Amino acid sequence: MKVGYGCTVWANGARAGHQDGIGIYTGALWKGLSELSQSAIDLQPYAFGRDWPSIPCGVPRRLAKNFPMHALLSGSLGVTLPRSKAIASSVNLFHATDHLIPNIAGVPTVATIMDLIPLLHPEWIKSNLRPLKSWLFKQSILKADHIITISQHSRQDLIQHLNIAPERISVTPLGVDPAYFQRVDSKQREMVLKKHQLPQGFFLFIGTLQPRKNLLRTLQAFKELPANVRRDHPLVIVGRDGWNNGDLLPQLEALEQAGEGRWLRYLPQTDVFALLQSARALVFPSLYEGFGLPLVEAFAAQCPVIASNSSSLREVAADAAWEIDPHSVDSIHAAMRAVLTDAALRKRKVHSGLQRARQYTWHECARQTLDVYTKVLG
Repeated sequence: MKVGYGCTVWANGARAGHQDGIGIYTGALWKGLSELSQSAIDLQPYAFGRDWPSIPCGVPRRLAKNFPMHALLSGSLGVTLPRSKAIASSVNLFHATDHLIPNIAGVPTVATIMDLIPLLHPEWIKSNLRPLKSWLFKQSILKADHIITISQHSRQDLIQHLNIAPERISVTPLGVDPAYFQRVDSKQREMVLKKHQLPQGFFLFIGTLQPRKNLLRTLQAFKELPANVRRDHPLVIVGRDGWNNGDLLPQLEALEQAGEGRWLRYLPQTDVFALLQSARALVFPSLYEGFGLPLVEAFAAQCPVIASNSSSLREVAADAAWEIDPHSVDSIHAAMRAVLTDAALRKRKVHSGLQRARQYTWHECARQTLDVYTKVLG
């Protein structure tokens, strides 16, 4: 089986030096498929653009120079890739892992759609050409022969809002990197905390700074804690600046000046492991997630989790997290107080979270993905 494997976001992340959720998924799934298939599947990397770096699957072949132009021509006029013939001679199927779905004549396409945020909540995405981007995203999804998504919640969104037949959608939950389960040596944790000037037992927030991640309400909830609690358990934010953060950034600066928190932007993964194993809790109050991988990664690291009770998060977390209403500052605040004071419940949640994390593996994600390939080609 020869599969064209879309890896534009993965290659972009490699060039930039950091991966987002889609890049992590693409790389981990490639590794899982390679280990699972034992040469029964030939994965051939492709990407939009040019001059890509070598990534673990090799240097990607070019789909087209410019994805936005291809999406516009495909969505409005039905134009297929100019290189369709060459691609069709090399692969039996194409898997677009990263929302950049090519229209290739003569090749069935599987598209992984993490969520429908650009369609359901366009106010949360970057504002330039927002309506056009959302429309083109919808058109590219509808052209795919089969869709993979990562939770039952996202599957229901695809059925309800795009009227896609249920049999055209498969759910393959994400996996957890085994490294998150490994305990960090106590001396190494101390070194990381000293490097970032942090005490044990802080509140931790991980994610790109953007409106959907709901950091403003988290800051408001944190500020309602007593001053001595804020100093003893500061709020630590790990994530790069995203978009629409005009109201947020001054508050982060004030938080740091008051000695009640840190914004650490992007950190190496080894530092993140140490922080997860030193935090009192990960606060994950997202307004919408297709899956919520940081939540499960925190479970694996035996870090207590405060998480939203909306979108896919309740499905993924089950009862292992402190549930909050992400729209309620009082709800977030109450969970922060509870995770500080109820040691017995915290211990039970950590145990439940660890068991929950063990259910999510990249091996199983890859196995289910291979089943989709076989179904589409069958």
